[in-house]
Amino acid sequence: MALRLITIATFSQPTEAHIIKGRLESEGIPCYLGDEHIVGAHPFYSVAVGGVKLQVAEQHEAQGRRLVEMIQAGRGHLDPDEEIELAPPMQEHEPPVLCPICDSDHVLEENYSKTVFSFVYLLLGFPPPFFKRKYQCHSCGYAWKQKK
Repeated sequence: MALRLITIATFSQPTEAHIIKGRLESEGIPCYLGDEHIVGAHPFYSVAVGGVKLQVAEQHEAQGRRLVEMIQAGRGHLDPDEEIELAPPMQEHEPPVLCPICDSDHVLEENYSKTVFSFVYLLLGFPPPFFKRKYQCHSCGYAWKQKK
């Protein structure tokens, strides 16, 4: 007996289709994606081929459509009363550079010329490890070098 597939949803992007497909499979509904490789390789063909087609077996059509509608409406797996608390992204900051003379944080980092760096790189064949950062304090005028 041949398995008859029914298209229950179409998507313009393969990634959207894979997300919904994974959700349906986690609920025990076997499903298939049609034309996903065509759209993935040539995104402009999406309209011509009708997008990526999410297909399920005939006996799972009603359950699949209902679940896709719930997911697209935002009710796929969360209660409407449940609040999501997101943690702030972790950011690593370098500590401020302080002047060794006056402990001021009004310090300017002087960068080396990209031309000099590129020339040394081409000449030696590897990036120059001997370049140091140069700093100058705006408060007292002191200038110093520090290794990277």
